Amino acid sequence: MLMSLTVYDLLGTEQAHKNVENYRALRKRGITTRKTADVIIATFRIEKGHAQLFSDRDFIPFVEHLGLRTVGGYGVE
Repeated sequence: MLMSLTVYDLLGTEQAHKNVENYRALRKRGITTRKTADVIIATFRIEKGHAQLFSDRDFIPFVEHLGLRTVGGYGVE
């Protein structure tokens, strides 16, 4: 049944470059993302236009500076 779901490439070469670009864009603003997984998830969602539901404050810079959309504004204060 799992194989009937859409499978996305989160760690391919093209996506890896986008992850690095987003990480560096935040670093230039003085923001360090604490978890690599957060960069991967946020970048994927930004690229695909998917909204993110979260309570982890590490996603807020992605919303404020890189265009990550949220579900109902959840997580942004």
